[in-house]
Amino acid sequence: MQNHLALAGLLALLAACSSEGGSPSSKSDWGTGLNTVDRKYPKPAAQVHDAAVTALGKLDIKVDKDRHDAMGSEIVAERADKSKVMINVRALDEKSSQVGIRVEPGDAQMAKMVHEKIAEELGMGAAKGAPLGGNTEDRTYDSSLKACADAAERSAKSLGYTVTGKESHDTWAQVDARTADSTPVRFRMDRTDDRTRVTFTAGTGKSEDSKTMLTRMRDEFKRQIAGHAK
Repeated sequence: MQNHLALAGLLALLAACSSEGGSPSSKSDWGTGLNTVDRKYPKPAAQVHDAAVTALGKLDIKVDKDRHDAMGSEIVAERADKSKVMINVRALDEKSSQVGIRVEPGDAQMAKMVHEKIAEELGMGAAKGAPLGGNTEDRTYDSSLKACADAAERSAKSLGYTVTGKESHDTWAQVDARTADSTPVRFRMDRTDDRTRVTFTAGTGKSEDSKTMLTRMRDEFKRQIAGHAK
């Protein structure tokens, strides 16, 4: 009896493995993963797939192969220089997905650019204040613009965020980043007289999550700015 049960369990496992390998989201031929840029999105796989196809079109990258099902998708596209762009979308659950992008011959920066365009198509392009507020907060510090900009970048990295953009000018600076689930956040610095006003922005709308992120951003920034010279 035990032998029969063991055999049944083995067959079920093999069937599951076979089913997984046949899904477009399977990474059976995904290569080593070297220079593949992975990100999570709080969106269903089908929505992320559509955003990826649209993003490629807007970047003038031609889709050669597009296999997709309820569990995810595999997209192979070609740039003007004939280099390949491979996108693998995998459903984590009904409301979230993981996306791996690899651009031959290992162009991680281009892969990040494609990710940013996908995020834009999903309405997550950049952090911005909600019409009625709730996801932004201003604080003023007795520190230089550069010191605040450096503290903002350190804060993002300390919180485990991925820095996606930095700008620095005479009177203002900005650091954009993304959380683990690709939610956009922003540190905006403006010089006012001898002080610097820092605007913290989390996500694109008012929510409990954005409030929590704001608190973490503000507290970490305070710790970072206090630990370095002005």
